[in-house]
Parts: sequence; C-alpha cells; structure tokens
Amino acid sequence: MTVTETRPGGEGAAAAPAAPVLEVRGLDAGYGASAVLHDVSLTVPRGSVVALLGPNGAGKTTLLRVASGLLRPTRGEVILDGRDVTRARPYQRARGGLCHIPEGRGVYPSLTVRENLVLHTWKRNVDDAVERAVANFPILGSKLSQPAGELSGGQQQMLAVMRAYLDDPAVVLVDEVSMGLAPVIVDQIYEFLDRITQAGTSLLLVEQYVHRALGAADRVCVLTKGRIVFDGRPEDVAEEVFEHYLGVDPNHGG
Repeated sequence: MTVTETRPGGEGAAAAPAAPVLEVRGLDAGYGASAVLHDVSLTVPRGSVVALLGPNGAGKTTLLRVASGLLRPTRGEVILDGRDVTRARPYQRARGGLCHIPEGRGVYPSLTVRENLVLHTWKRNVDDAVERAVANFPILGSKLSQPAGELSGGQQQMLAVMRAYLDDPAVVLVDEVSMGLAPVIVDQIYEFLDRITQAGTSLLLVEQYVHRALGAADRVCVLTKGRIVFDGRPEDVAEEVFEHYLGVDPNHGG
C-alpha cells in the first residue's frame, strides 16, 4: 500500500507519492577501527515492507543500529519521516515514530509481562495496551503477572514484537524475529507483522529465512560486505543473487 498526498491546486491536482518513512543516505559506520558499512543508501517507502538480506557479518544489524540511533555513523544521514535525525538520540527517534525490535529476546526478564508492556506504552493507557497485546497473542493474557524471563522463547518474542503495535509507530526495524523459534510460532509472529503492515505500518525486516522474507516484502535489498549489491522487487531477485550473496538454493526454502 502506498500513501499519497495531494499537491496544491485543488481537487483536480495530480497525486504525488508521500515522502519515504525512512531513508539512510551514504552511510559509513563501524566499531572503533573496524569499518562495517560502506556508502550504504536504502529507502523504506511509506506503508511498505523492505527485506534486508545478506550473509552473516554483512552489516545488517549494524545498519539497523545506525537507523535507530544506537550507533553513530562516521558519514551519511538518517532521515525519518522527512526529518534529519542523524544526531538524534534513540528515544527521540522512537518519539518520532521509529520502533526497533533487536535480535534476541528483547524483553526485561525480571519484570512481569504487564510491566514490560507498560514500559513500551506512552501514547495510550495501560489497560488499552494490555488489551491489544492479549488480542494479538492470547497466551500472554494468562502470563501478565509472570516474570518475562520465565516465558518460553516464543512467548518472549511475542511480548517483544508487541512494541511494534502498542504506540502505532510509523516504521519498525525487525532483526531476525524468527531466530530459534518453532515454525508454528514463526507463523504467528508473521501473521502479527502482516496485520500491522495492513494497517499502514512500514517494516525494515532482517530475516534469516530468505523465502519467508521474500514472501512478506514489497522490496528487497541485499547487503554483503557492508555494501548494497541488489535493490529491487522480490520477483527480480536473480538466481546468482541467491547463490552468490545469500548462499541459498533458489529452488528450496532458506
């Protein structure tokens, strides 16, 4: 789905595409003397799903960390909803509509499920947030007073991804959401992600299961050795991209 806006000039004026919800332009970034990203540019159109794929060590997580403000680039810009947020702190980007769900179980293990939900709620009241969480993942309803660290891995991931829904972010960065989960849980997580994208939320999705990501994506970017080597539609990903850059047989799941 693409959101459009009307140009000045009345009802008969032509519609123009809305500005991308997230852009990174000419990014260089790394850790200390180790350079990871090299002149990376990427756009997430409003209301779309962009899959960011690549082999281990390509720089995918680093790119998400730069976009969310956890890592400062050495060069380049991060544009969120038309505003330059390159020097903005993570909480400022969150208030501007960006949500980052990091790799691993992004929960506070010593806090209860309800307390975890409260921490990611600032636009709506707590009861409403809990109701939304339980409506999406009913199992959480019986776990509200339980420490999050006592949940199963799948239940922790359900709790973690709820931050992508509680305060209606404009764009969500999702890093390896299916890692270590049973297929039935992965299905539930992707059904949830599909619901929020149908409601207009944009996703930048890092996913180890290439065919799962391609099935969800409107656009695909392939990152290898810190550089974008493919940027296009899922149906245009050629076999050599699968085999050379992703290490996946295009005729089988991966």
